[in-house]
Amino acid sequence: MKAKASIIRLFIIFILLLPSQSPILQAQSTQDAPVDQIIIKYHDDQVTTIAQAAEAAQMARLSAQAGVALTYFRPMSGDAHVLRLPARMPVAEVERIAARLSALPEVAYAEPDYIMQPMLVPNDPQYSNQWHYYEAYGINLPQAWDISTGNPNIVVAVIDTGHRPHVDLASRIIGGYDFISNPLVANDGDGRDADPQDPGDWITSAESSSGYFAGCPVTNSTWHGTHVAGTIGAVTNNGQGVAGVNWQVKLLSMRVLGKCGGARRTLRTRCAGLLACRSPACQPTYIQPRCSTSAWAALARAPQPISRPSTM
Repeated sequence: MKAKASIIRLFIIFILLLPSQSPILQAQSTQDAPVDQIIIKYHDDQVTTIAQAAEAAQMARLSAQAGVALTYFRPMSGDAHVLRLPARMPVAEVERIAARLSALPEVAYAEPDYIMQPMLVPNDPQYSNQWHYYEAYGINLPQAWDISTGNPNIVVAVIDTGHRPHVDLASRIIGGYDFISNPLVANDGDGRDADPQDPGDWITSAESSSGYFAGCPVTNSTWHGTHVAGTIGAVTNNGQGVAGVNWQVKLLSMRVLGKCGGARRTLRTRCAGLLACRSPACQPTYIQPRCSTSAWAALARAPQPISRPSTM
């Protein structure tokens, strides 16, 4: 089971890391707003007191180096000092002034007093429970969302248990396929078909003790594919459900896990088949038994993989 889960995670991560060429939303950086102050820190053995930092001779020296008139404003934490510019200036210009000040031998560093702004946080009610997005050991998504919330040209194949109908996924899923050939494992009354919806993968005590599923662990339905799809690309900032990592992504629902999981050969074949769908040598006769029509169309639009792994 660990091997199967690892294959799924690796494939999803591979797709997620494909480069995005045109971000949909470019939020204003916290360093874009004009500023009117500079923070300066002196070497400990050069300027040691507030009086020295504020004296007229030192300010004249700094102003001459900066090329603009600077005035002393106040000391701040970390033994640094705040200097005022004659007016609010574009950040790029203030960065050049700070670089000139940093070249003075007595200056440890100088930098614009950047204007900080709140990071982009979605209004989905379950977002507060998604600690892995924003807490200390999470993936710092609010900072990433300030740069981009995603790209609709990215297509992610979620190779898992399929998905349940959900308002947060309805506009994201553009197709998929149920690759489970055994109707008992599929639990939906048939084998392979173009319906990747997840009917559940529960195992009862009776099933575990005898019959086809004897020895399988007793479990409630995991709905794992729905969870993973939502994490990757749930509709976000819509006031309901959870937040997704990519707010614009398209999803292919590829069902390979059913009751009691799925065979490694199935996972390897489907992952390799999806990669092969993007190979120039891949022919429709090879793809069609493995990919639905919508999957084929979506894969044709998906970015080209950097390389095809030798093993999966």
